[in-house]
Amino acid sequence: MPTSFDTIIDLALTLIDDYKLIKLYNQSQTKFLAYCDSLLIAAIPNFFRCNQSLEYTAETRQFSNELTNAEISILADLWIIEWFEKETQDSRKINALLQSSGSFKSHSAAQNLKEKSVYLDKLREKVEQKMTNYQLQNIDNISI
Repeated sequence: MPTSFDTIIDLALTLIDDYKLIKLYNQSQTKFLAYCDSLLIAAIPNFFRCNQSLEYTAETRQFSNELTNAEISILADLWIIEWFEKETQDSRKINALLQSSGSFKSHSAAQNLKEKSVYLDKLREKVEQKMTNYQLQNIDNISI
């Protein structure tokens, strides 16, 4: 049975808490799904080491194959990375940082962006390790 986008997105959403996503969901489930799907579609190419095809049909919101729990988990983490990158690169936050008056405000905002960047790097490392472990579990299937 093909894996639904919802399976991956639901897992990712259990790991984050974003009031903007909740607000979007409450306003329009169609827009919410479109936004979440766009993050997943952006994340898929980053799982280039997947042992099976990650081909999907956007209209049905399903992958062609049934994904394993490990593959679902990795894609959920990659979805979170896409979401978090969007959060940290939000131009309004950067503009607010640049327009802040007073050294405390700008230092505080700059420190916040720096901490988010560090967190994002750690999240990327975690996903890379997950992908490596995934490949090692299936080392017999890897063609050289």
